[in-house]
Amino acid sequence: MAQIRPFQPLSQRLAGKAVDDSLHDGVPVWLVGPLVTWISARANDYPSLCRRVAMRLRMPAPQRGSYIDLLVSPADKDNLLEVVDALIYFHPAWQWPPYLATFKAFEGELRALDVLLVDAGSLYRVDMVGRGLARRVDETVQKASSEAVASAKGLAADHLARAWHAAYGVGADPDKAISEAIKAIEEVACPLVEPTKASSNKATLGTAIGELKNSGHKWEILLPDLSGSPRSVDSIVAMMETLWQAQVSRHGGAPKSRPQTREEAEAAVNLAVLLFQWLSTDVLRRKP
Repeated sequence: MAQIRPFQPLSQRLAGKAVDDSLHDGVPVWLVGPLVTWISARANDYPSLCRRVAMRLRMPAPQRGSYIDLLVSPADKDNLLEVVDALIYFHPAWQWPPYLATFKAFEGELRALDVLLVDAGSLYRVDMVGRGLARRVDETVQKASSEAVASAKGLAADHLARAWHAAYGVGADPDKAISEAIKAIEEVACPLVEPTKASSNKATLGTAIGELKNSGHKWEILLPDLSGSPRSVDSIVAMMETLWQAQVSRHGGAPKSRPQTREEAEAAVNLAVLLFQWLSTDVLRRKP
């Protein structure tokens, strides 16, 4: 089957212009109406949800009208993304078993919203893992992250999901993203490398790195080197160290302390996803 060309307006296509695949931050004018319609539909279904969203977004109580009117106010159209993100997160459907028709209907609403955002060229997409909106990334990267979160257990899954949403979500928090990414790796690295210290809450990613450096001869990576033998741990230690040292916002008042950038957060979270996969699938292992 022939590959279908990307859509391009007829006038641009006839003029020989390149396909415009740029993404739009905020809420472009053509997206305002559809978002207001989507918000209104969810709000009318669950009026009490509107008050909760308004409170969580620290929006003042409406002097006139209802909370629904407050959420879809045209005064600040960019706030519509914040409202959509919060409506998704606090929607009662997440408390329902996934086999219920009501939950499946909600899933359908989220898929329709995602199509809407794609058609509008929005920088954001629906993030089912983080229960909200997230910045669009390469589909392969997104799939790897989703699979890592799905396979993670307990606190590791929570930290990884929070890291991803803090890096790519609406109102991104780069400092939190890097902090949560490190915690996610600590959840798998510390019990693996330093089980005794981990059991007494004395292990950190930094101490795990130190242990691997001091006793690297006891460990190996299953990927072969040029000789065909399992590789030394140097490469994974370097990756762990890269993530650990990337957090310059760890301590206030330090000479190098500063707010982290969004680009740093995204890189750190993507590195954490790879590290999590390696550490939780025996890529790093003790020598027999």
